[in-house]
Amino acid sequence: MKRFKHILFITAVLLPFKCLFAQLSPGDLHRSHAFLEGLENCTKCHESGRKLNPDKCLDCHVVLKKRIDNKKGLHAGKKFKDCATCHVEHHGRDFDLIYWENGRNNFDHKATGYTLEGAHAKQKCRDCHAPQNIRGPDWEVLKKAKKKADHTYLGLNTDCLSCHRDEHRGQLSEKCTNCHNFKAWSPAPGFDHGTTKYPLTGLHKKVKCAQCHKTITDNKYPKDKSYVRFAGLRFPACINCHKDPHQNKFGSRCRTCHVTDGWKQYNKQKFNHDKTRYPLEGRHRDLACEACHKPGQPLRIKRFSQCRDCHRDAHAGQFLHSSSRGACAACHDVNGFKPAHYTIQEHQTCAFPLEGAHRAVPCIACHKQALISGRTRTMQFRFKNLRCQTCHDDVHKGTVNRWMTEKNPTGRVGCRACHSSVSWSDIAFDHDQTDFPLQGRHKDVACKKCHYQTRGAAPHWRFTNSPTRCASCHNDIHRGQFASSDGQVDCVRCHTPDNWKAEKFNHETDSRFKLEGAHESVACVQCHKPAILNGTKFVKYKPLDMRCEACHG
Repeated sequence: MKRFKHILFITAVLLPFKCLFAQLSPGDLHRSHAFLEGLENCTKCHESGRKLNPDKCLDCHVVLKKRIDNKKGLHAGKKFKDCATCHVEHHGRDFDLIYWENGRNNFDHKATGYTLEGAHAKQKCRDCHAPQNIRGPDWEVLKKAKKKADHTYLGLNTDCLSCHRDEHRGQLSEKCTNCHNFKAWSPAPGFDHGTTKYPLTGLHKKVKCAQCHKTITDNKYPKDKSYVRFAGLRFPACINCHKDPHQNKFGSRCRTCHVTDGWKQYNKQKFNHDKTRYPLEGRHRDLACEACHKPGQPLRIKRFSQCRDCHRDAHAGQFLHSSSRGACAACHDVNGFKPAHYTIQEHQTCAFPLEGAHRAVPCIACHKQALISGRTRTMQFRFKNLRCQTCHDDVHKGTVNRWMTEKNPTGRVGCRACHSSVSWSDIAFDHDQTDFPLQGRHKDVACKKCHYQTRGAAPHWRFTNSPTRCASCHNDIHRGQFASSDGQVDCVRCHTPDNWKAEKFNHETDSRFKLEGAHESVACVQCHKPAILNGTKFVKYKPLDMRCEACHG
């Protein structure tokens, strides 16, 4: 009891002082400013009237003061002249002292004097403002000012090598922007090989850099143990990079005959093939010498009068029995195998003249790659038969095979019994020759409505054994009122194919209620009213109550 009274006494004495301080201070200072706590320290940051004085801040933050005096960096800008714009205090020991107006990720870095461009704009702040990027005298100054490397945004330089490794190991200028931009390291849009000691010409322009500039391993950096060699390369003669295919028979000066535009573009003044027994024409002019003059064999070629002396028969003997005896010149020339000079007029003299839409079909649509004589796979020109099924799939799935061998009333056999070569949709079929002649409205119905099956198996056309009863295609709108004992409905008892009206129905003979007297003038709907069965609306015809009182009051 005595100890409890002692605690009450201490609380009563100290509590007024704590309440007084709380009324003067809006809250605890950040831990970095904790040494300024207390009423006697307020004027070290504030002027009279509780206004924060930026000059007082700079009394401690001497590094920033020096940058501001030199008009350097973010804090030298007019927008950031008042420290309270971004820095807030009295929110507790662990409250973040920096206030980002639009969030740190949306900070306008242009205000610092260093605009972020290209790939730099995609980096997170601490990717660049990292301890390893603060180097040299700047870091020594920041350490004296008790700055933490992982907290400060000061100390970075704007030259590339202050943050990036020298990938070239001092071979090139340290000013990276001479060749590179901020988008990516590769490619280097500012680099011009024409300004070097070895300007690129001809096909050298298309050679990948790595073919000449090899990767060297030096283990200088733990994460980057290699670099590309750009300096110190030898290039006095072609053989420094290229193998001499002539084995020095024509000397080491390749430029005597060749140019950098390509080995095939030789100096014709030194060698003219047209003076030989075989002048080069067409595509033969583009061939490398080794294509005909094989290494290790005599330059003189014994036989070259026929194409087959050098070229294999690409058609596997399909034309050996033709009038040309398989001579390549019948269709081709030395300017190239494609296009062939076989014309449509010549095609009309063969066993399959082109007619209708066949004239517009590309050659390769019919003459496809096939295994000829069971040995060679090449383009097929000779066929065992010329029936439509050789090239076209049977969309009827064999249902009309009898027309393939028997003549129909038109006198034509095969697919031509119904179709023509002009268009598949150009059909010359007489439906009246079938078991279901088209009458009335049926003449206007598209074939696909009745003959294209989508139920059950994969969708297909069906022409034989097609159902002919009305109920096979049409719904029974009478809901079984006129069905026979076996459940079948004979629509033709009342209707015709011309329209849906029951033109054949006679109320006198086809019903149990003959219309007499005033009943003859009564509209059908007065007696046959709409009804609903299983949610479906229909007109009720039977059975009806034929008593007078059923309709008359």
